Amino acid sequence: MQAREIKKSDALIALGLAICAALMAALALSAPAKAETYSNGFKLAKFKVEVKGWQKMVQQNTHAPENECDISDFSSGSEKFTFATKKPYYVIASYMKGQDNPEFFSTKQLAIPTKAVVKRSYTPRISSPAIPCEDNGGGVETVTQPDCGTKTVMPFEVQLQYGEQNKKGLVLSSYHSVDDPFERCNGAGYMTFPNLLVEANGTNKFIYADLTQEELFDPKFQKWISIAGGTRKEQSGDHWVKATVHWEVSFTRLKEKVTTR
Repeated sequence: MQAREIKKSDALIALGLAICAALMAALALSAPAKAETYSNGFKLAKFKVEVKGWQKMVQQNTHAPENECDISDFSSGSEKFTFATKKPYYVIASYMKGQDNPEFFSTKQLAIPTKAVVKRSYTPRISSPAIPCEDNGGGVETVTQPDCGTKTVMPFEVQLQYGEQNKKGLVLSSYHSVDDPFERCNGAGYMTFPNLLVEANGTNKFIYADLTQEELFDPKFQKWISIAGGTRKEQSGDHWVKATVHWEVSFTRLKEKVTTR
């Protein structure tokens, strides 16, 4: 078995094509058996797919009192979550001549289920104003204690797809995100669980791993490991947040052919 590792490189891409299971299933059923490339340019290959990764986030408030009636807020928080497929997932990659990029689909469901373990912390640091004022009521409201800690979410579904503008770019995103497992432990919007970071700072915004369609459909290689990672930092007023993501996906080509029914 030959194996090759693809490492992440930065390049601007648009978000990937949506997976179209019905269309691809119809093409798969109508394609001749025991063939990988057909006269009309249609290609099929079946893979065992495994996904794993992690994402870290830190956030900080830096609000100092603007006057005697104002409060200060130096609350901070952090989060780390890991995710991985518990067992291999099987997909069919298909490509039609004239189509921009291959698509992935499964006969069972569109998303790839993973197990996620989320650890989040948040520490409120809000002080009372120097003097009681009419606007602030003379104090700070009682803050409900956060329900931070470690929680397991299963399934946490992710979606794998190619970039619309870049035929080399694999994108991984959360698919129909589950609810935030914490009720009173502040997160940081789309840069915190259950959202998976897909854009990084700088000109080359989207985070992706290199894997061309020619490489994916090359039968000489039995396994591919694609790796991606990126960081994004944003500041709004007296609050900043930074998130870093890393993930990898492996494709193992199956020897058996995709057959018709």
